[in-house]
Amino acid sequence: MLLFKTTFLTLVSLVLIAAVLPRKASRQSVTGFTSPLYKDVSLTNLPVTIVSGPGMDVEAADLDGDGDLDIVIANEYQPNKLLLNNGKGFFTDGTTGRLPQKFLDSEDIGIADMDRDNDPDIVFATEDHTIHELYFNNGYGVFRDMPNVLPNSIANSVLAVDANNDSLPDLIFGNAGPSDTPAKNFILINNGDSTFTNQTASRLPAVLDITQDIKLGDIDGDGDGDMVVGNEDGNKLYINIGSGYFRDSTSARLPVNGNEETRKVTLYDIDGDNDLDIYFSNVAFRSGMNRQDRLLVNNGSGYFTDVTASNIPLDAEHTTDAIFVDVDLDGDGDLITANIFYNRPVEVFLNNGLGIFTEATSQVLPAGVSGEGIGLKAADFNGDGLTDIYIVNRGQMDRLLLRNDTASTIGLQNLNGEVPLTFGITGVFPNPFNPQVTINISVPDGYAGVYALNIYTSSGELVATIHSSFMKAGKYNFNWSAGDAPSGVYYAALNRGTYTLKNKFISAAKLVLLK
Repeated sequence: MLLFKTTFLTLVSLVLIAAVLPRKASRQSVTGFTSPLYKDVSLTNLPVTIVSGPGMDVEAADLDGDGDLDIVIANEYQPNKLLLNNGKGFFTDGTTGRLPQKFLDSEDIGIADMDRDNDPDIVFATEDHTIHELYFNNGYGVFRDMPNVLPNSIANSVLAVDANNDSLPDLIFGNAGPSDTPAKNFILINNGDSTFTNQTASRLPAVLDITQDIKLGDIDGDGDGDMVVGNEDGNKLYINIGSGYFRDSTSARLPVNGNEETRKVTLYDIDGDNDLDIYFSNVAFRSGMNRQDRLLVNNGSGYFTDVTASNIPLDAEHTTDAIFVDVDLDGDGDLITANIFYNRPVEVFLNNGLGIFTEATSQVLPAGVSGEGIGLKAADFNGDGLTDIYIVNRGQMDRLLLRNDTASTIGLQNLNGEVPLTFGITGVFPNPFNPQVTINISVPDGYAGVYALNIYTSSGELVATIHSSFMKAGKYNFNWSAGDAPSGVYYAALNRGTYTLKNKFISAAKLVLLK
């Protein structure tokens, strides 16, 4: 235990050192792309009839234990679907005999090991039918219905995440009342025996909202998960005051926009300063609402400034989801949005490294990527070490976009042959992540040698060794897939040589796994 405690303190110190390393601006210009960075393989790699329904959400996990990412789709008023991956990004319909089929109004998906048997289980949030679906995995991607475990509610979102820091995934439901009236959200604490206890009254503020999305992340830098609530009637920020008890800090910390109807909340460090910023995907389904998405920048202590006008373009779309992906491999997170109504396109905005975004859809995506987009998932679906994109379209065929390999190798990428000036871990993205994170490493001239990249828990336990061999001068990307690892804080540490000893760490970065 003493070794773990010492290792943890060492890692924290190194993270602080890494945070002040100079960042060298490096970007491949939009005009430098000779062809789109993604290819549309939907017709060849997806079961078209299965993915042409009223999809509402998409999630990915290794559901059948074969080492690749499978896909789950939540459908509105139709049974939900399970797509099995052959390991190379080709999906077949694996629903029959694996996923119970119910005709419910499924809206959102949560995936986590809820029964502590080391495989991913699934929960679907249901709106109109008010009966949430909970399915436990047998380890091979066959799911057992667990009825009457969860309380009923009208919910548009569910989050499966460890809220009280006991290493068990809890459930947070974003609720509404009948006829689109406000209601109280639920927090259900995992008892560790395949049951949950509703502890809403003691843990959440007594607030009524019409909630569309909830995200948990360390907003104020104290190491626990705070709650950002995306509502139809005004967004909220709840600070975790310890062990999963939340206090409403909206008025003090969050710039409030009175006519904002938010569909999704995305947490991401958009400006590279090692804290979580907030992106609100906004729609105008209700009269008088403003479609403009909003970008809020964190000051490092959980107080936010609205930088929408200066950092993102004007927006007339109904935006239903947003993710951050380093599409141009320059070490920062670029913005991808899904939009709905009137056959709207998916849009891409490149990050200049400081969190200022420029639209570049036609240079990044192949022509014709449009639809009624309502959900996005970024992950490596074909096992080449590059981040692909799945788009769930409501009432139209979903799209699978595979990232073209523009690097000289697969998985381990010396980017653009550039010799950097900085040394060590220079970025991680996305962060928070689920289930895959990319770790950037720079090796300048004079520093070539043998290095090991290791992943540790917050207590100092070695989880995985991602790389251990000679590295010449250059910039590299490494990917870690967390698999069945529980939600929580992890550390990526770069060691000189092949060491895993605490006194050999030379650079480290904090990773937050949110499931």
